[in-house]
Amino acid sequence: MRSFSHQQNDSETLQRRRSVAQPISLRHSLYDWTAILLLLMAPAVGIFLFGAVRLWSIGPLLILSGLGTALFFLRPCLDGDALPIRIPPGGLFWLLFLVYSAVMISQAAVPYDARIEVLKIGSYLGAYWAWTELLTRKRRWRIVLGILLFLVTLIAWYAIIQHARGTRFVLNLVRPETYQMRASGTYFCPNHFAHLLELVIPVSLVLMCMRASKWPLRLLAGYSFILFLPVMFLTQSRSGWIGTMVGLFITLCLMGFRKGKKTFILIFFLVPLLFAMMAAGFWYGSQTVRTRVRGAMLDSPDAAVQVRFVMWKDTLPMIREKPLTGHGPAAYQWVYPRFRSHTMQLLFNYAHNEYLHFTADYGLIGFSLFALVVVAVVARFLWFFFKTDYDRDAYLVAGFLGALGASCAHAFFDFNFHIFSNNHVLILIAGVVASSLYRSGMKNPVRVTRRQACLFGSVGTLAVMGMVLGTLQVFGSYGLTFLGEKSREKFDMDRALAFYRKAKKIDPGNWAPYLGMANVLQVRSFWNLDPDEKKRGAEASIGYYEASLERNPYELEALFGLSKAYNCLGDQKKALEILVRAVTYDKNHLFYVTHLGLQLRRMGRDEEALKIFRHARSIGAAEMIDLNIRLLEEKRAAQQGSTPVL
Repeated sequence: MRSFSHQQNDSETLQRRRSVAQPISLRHSLYDWTAILLLLMAPAVGIFLFGAVRLWSIGPLLILSGLGTALFFLRPCLDGDALPIRIPPGGLFWLLFLVYSAVMISQAAVPYDARIEVLKIGSYLGAYWAWTELLTRKRRWRIVLGILLFLVTLIAWYAIIQHARGTRFVLNLVRPETYQMRASGTYFCPNHFAHLLELVIPVSLVLMCMRASKWPLRLLAGYSFILFLPVMFLTQSRSGWIGTMVGLFITLCLMGFRKGKKTFILIFFLVPLLFAMMAAGFWYGSQTVRTRVRGAMLDSPDAAVQVRFVMWKDTLPMIREKPLTGHGPAAYQWVYPRFRSHTMQLLFNYAHNEYLHFTADYGLIGFSLFALVVVAVVARFLWFFFKTDYDRDAYLVAGFLGALGASCAHAFFDFNFHIFSNNHVLILIAGVVASSLYRSGMKNPVRVTRRQACLFGSVGTLAVMGMVLGTLQVFGSYGLTFLGEKSREKFDMDRALAFYRKAKKIDPGNWAPYLGMANVLQVRSFWNLDPDEKKRGAEASIGYYEASLERNPYELEALFGLSKAYNCLGDQKKALEILVRAVTYDKNHLFYVTHLGLQLRRMGRDEEALKIFRHARSIGAAEMIDLNIRLLEEKRAAQQGSTPVL
């Protein structure tokens, strides 16, 4: 509770609270709810679209979220009463980080991918700012959180049904066998579903205990809390289990502190003891827990843990190469192959450690800037927690800090901060707490003139609409490229070329349609029997391959296709040079190493080919590799046998 010295400000606080709670017209209410529903699309619909991890789902959600944010910024220009500006905690630091990220696009390894990443960062900031303002009206925060909890309970029940039926189907697709029967709901990866649960479990706990939640929301929160815990167990996510314990510990400690120091001390010591007892019980009573925990031990890690250790080690030299500014947003998946030391033939788009990944992409400067955002948010919310008279506000802070702590703990072992909809769920929860700062009168909005408010709204609207147009450009080009790929799979090459041409026209910076056109022309050239047309087709494909590599020099498929195009022209030396370039970049990629051996053998350089095939066999097993090694060894033995012994 606050001390007597704070009571002198109560009348001023009450006056501010009443000013926030002033009734608004139906027109204003409909306007605000339109913006709220648009903003809800990313956290509420995206969680049903596999978490929104591909651009086909991210693109529309980015557009809808952007439109909702634009409506928010447009309010001061349309409503003469909407003059106060409510700045969310850490909002200005986040804006600074966004500017830094945008500047880094031109320096990024692949600028097109960097643009997409910066658009997502902008959507997070815009949603955070909009939620802070739009949820200041009473009851809205309860409705929005109630919708979120209800939707997550649906996904939790879907996960239970999946587990009970023993099916790996996720909506209309089949989950990879590597995840076995771990519960994942509408997500492919159980770890990312576990992260979603980590976010809402602390929030469910505090809403269940808050009188201000009102009984409908309290009952839903209590039901959700009881449901989410066993579903979290079914995910078998070790990082999820750790994150849940961290999140609950933080939330319970803060709730206990609210009750008194003795309660805080009791919880601080008893909760870890309770977790330890539960862990011991699960260890002796559950084969699943024993298997998962043993797999995480250093003396006998499973494959998923082994690859994390190796990737973390490989990421360090990647950071050392560009320690200050990093390789640019979304660069990790493209730059990492140059540094990888292992031979596992998998996709490695993320470091499975957000702190290493973030530093590799944004450098120490970017990491420090975003750390300022987190510190500013946590510091302001803790100040709010200790100063507020209202349990409602303090408990909301406890729930958010629990969700944030769970996410940060999870981030040591996964790439949960790269899941678009999960991030928007966390932003929504942060926005609820930020709005309560203003709703309670603990933070004053910036009072500006009508003209200044219109200027603020105009600049914000233009910035957001620019991002929406940028998203339309990116998503349009992506969609047409996707249609081109589907047409190429059906061998409808003319239709594929038409889609690729439209895609590169919409977004000339997108490397993918150039690669698609090059592949079509290269295949046509390969099968063309007319020498002149064959040559023209190969030369045209080379031009498009080079255009694709100019925009993305790390795309090995483009290098491989370029090598095949030079083979079509009969320039085997150039074809070999390109393949060597690909293998030099990723020396442990079995496909390209194998084709380098085939190219050398085709050119009669048998000893070099034999050496490459032996290296390929050390990377992975394949019947074709063994066959080539045997034939080359037999050929060498035959040549040596015909040579007279001196």
